[in-house]
Amino acid sequence: MQQHHARQTVPVAQLYAILDREFKLRRPAACTTCAVPLPYWRKPPDDVSANWFIGTPRVCGHGCDIVIAEILAQLWTRYDIDRTPPKP
Repeated sequence: MQQHHARQTVPVAQLYAILDREFKLRRPAACTTCAVPLPYWRKPPDDVSANWFIGTPRVCGHGCDIVIAEILAQLWTRYDIDRTPPKP
């Protein structure tokens, strides 16, 4: 039987900071222009998928789009976006 681990729920700004930090660690040194697209909430298609996705990264001759896809695949299993309204 497959075991599902609970995702950590974080604000969308924190999720972007995590994605951005991971990308900066892995980005090919030859590229100085690419950035991670912003994450956004979406209804999960099933019980095991995350509740977020990112915009499509632009195709990069240095392979940044591949690096971003790898980061997405890794972090998608770890985080969900917190949709709790902030307290006034």
